[in-house]
Amino acid sequence: MKKISFLLLLMMAAVGTQAQDAAKILNELSAKAKKYQSIEAEYTSRMIDKINGVDISTQGSIKIKGEKYHLDLGDYTLISDGATLWTYQKESNECMIDDLADMEDEAFNPSDMFTLWEQDFKNEYKGEVNVDGVDCFLIHLYPTDTEERDFHTIKMYIDKNKMELFKMEVKGREGSDMVYKVKSFKTNTSLSDAVFKFNKALYPGVEMIDNRF
Repeated sequence: MKKISFLLLLMMAAVGTQAQDAAKILNELSAKAKKYQSIEAEYTSRMIDKINGVDISTQGSIKIKGEKYHLDLGDYTLISDGATLWTYQKESNECMIDDLADMEDEAFNPSDMFTLWEQDFKNEYKGEVNVDGVDCFLIHLYPTDTEERDFHTIKMYIDKNKMELFKMEVKGREGSDMVYKVKSFKTNTSLSDAVFKFNKALYPGVEMIDNRF
């Protein structure tokens, strides 16, 4: 009986240590991200649909300055100056204009990806792993509002030496997963405010669709 009690205490201590490790790492990651004046990153995204046998990889890039962002997803480009959101669709050569204030429940600010774990997530430290030659901390995030999410787990691979997000896997509920891997990450670079406004001259023949009232 004493042996069983001792084992239970060891297991409880291990769980408590893992929770502290995860919180410490994530808090350090958040604190570092909040000090950045600007962020420029390039990444690869991979969609894996196990049910339909789809495996598609694309290149993407993002620029962030405060609440402003310029997100290039290949087929789509999202640009915001903090008040207006321009969504450009490459295939149709159309750009929708929306007021962020009217999209409060729908709009997602990409800068949130660097602190998304601060709210509505439980976390679990999974130890250290090596990914493509990079030593990483592996942390799993589980949404607390499960009914409102189309995924059940986010796997975060954090570069141990740089303390930066290196890779993220979003595990979908319907068999479709997304994998994001950072190729380059620069901070505190000089970004003109013009980067965060849609420039029609760069998209000849674009049709502007203004949804603002």
